[in-house]
Amino acid sequence: MCGIFAVTDNKDAAKLAYVGLFTLQHRGQESAGMAADAGGRLLYYNAMGLVNEVFSHEVLAGLQGRSVIGHVRYSTAGASELKNAQPLYFNSCLGPLAVAHNGTITNAAKLRAELRKAGAIFQSSTDSEIIIHLMARHRGATLEDTIAKNLRKLEGSYSFLFMAPGKVIGARDPHGFRPLLLGRIGRSHILSSETCAIDVVGGKTEREIAPGEMVIIEKGRARFKSFSKPDAFTRCIFETVYFARPDSMVAGRSVQSARCEIGAMLAREMKDVQADLVSGVPDSGTAYALGFSRESLLPYYAVFMRNHYTGRSFMQPDQALREFTARLKLAPIRDVIRGKSIVLIDDSLVRGTTSKKIIGSLKNAGAKKVYMAIASPAVVSPCYYGIDTPTKEELIANNLSLEKIRRFIGADGLYYLSLESLIKACGGGTDRNFCAACFTGRYPTKV
Repeated sequence: MCGIFAVTDNKDAAKLAYVGLFTLQHRGQESAGMAADAGGRLLYYNAMGLVNEVFSHEVLAGLQGRSVIGHVRYSTAGASELKNAQPLYFNSCLGPLAVAHNGTITNAAKLRAELRKAGAIFQSSTDSEIIIHLMARHRGATLEDTIAKNLRKLEGSYSFLFMAPGKVIGARDPHGFRPLLLGRIGRSHILSSETCAIDVVGGKTEREIAPGEMVIIEKGRARFKSFSKPDAFTRCIFETVYFARPDSMVAGRSVQSARCEIGAMLAREMKDVQADLVSGVPDSGTAYALGFSRESLLPYYAVFMRNHYTGRSFMQPDQALREFTARLKLAPIRDVIRGKSIVLIDDSLVRGTTSKKIIGSLKNAGAKKVYMAIASPAVVSPCYYGIDTPTKEELIANNLSLEKIRRFIGADGLYYLSLESLIKACGGGTDRNFCAACFTGRYPTKV
């Protein structure tokens, strides 16, 4: 999962892109980068680290241009190293070109092998580079025609940003797995992974880029082009469950409202559980706990003090770092916990090791009982569309029964939200089109 952001035709494009990427930092914390259109040539800068670490005043001053595309990375394909930081830049046969990608190309290994056999030399190990090599070999009449022609060869999930001198192009896969929004600020256009980044820079969201659609922005105008017949619209349900910021809109509904409703539905499904208080694992669990409290009339208390300087444990590139970050970032508030029976809500339970440590810390702080409530169904299958759960062996619900999971994590009770309730809470109006393959094992595409 990554975050992408673009601003066109604006004298402060780099500064606005900095703010936009900073707002999307929760989507990727390994590297950050920007490419700027400096009147016929592209300037770019990528580095490992957070947005405020990568972009000093001097770096931003060097990215002069009226259009900028940017990226924050959480690696799902390709190692966590500088050569894979994006936007990727190519001085290609098509001219200067930069590309930023959110998603995972599921046929990347096959395409890479075919391209290498044909003589392609890859400069990174990320699947995002494949589209450039395809474009160099299969060209159309225009850049957008070339992009459209080659996007059809990709399978899996993607939202792309392309930049060439005088032009920015955004594209979304035919299933719409990964989000891409179009906004405006004055006469400038914005493309973003989430509405919150458009809001923070002072813009207004106009609409989503549709599945199988691309938008071409040049000379101050936006044109739309369908490059593929849309498949069944199956946006990732985990965007609402975990990834998106609470102040974003997904499927026509605010993420905060959806999470509060999910918490209320959990309360209805757990109406027979007796406890003294409800709390959430910070930060995504907080809204669920508030919704649970409102529905059940069980008082809400914060049971952890969160260290906000550690990042998101799920987003760390390896398990050792995940576990260390999880221990570091949450300190139990003992006076609230001691002698209490607690309903503790988290967004998901994937490997179980983090939940085990969190429940252990509550018990060590004097909790009488801890009932673990999960604001989503059991994760039983890997995600091949951009979330780092690559093998079934890593998924505790695929290997252990509910009772064995409960004993492993040390909870006095373990409860998952039903899939029906989750979809109902996440949908806006009639929009119930989500990918839930991680919960069902039924994938919308061949993987």
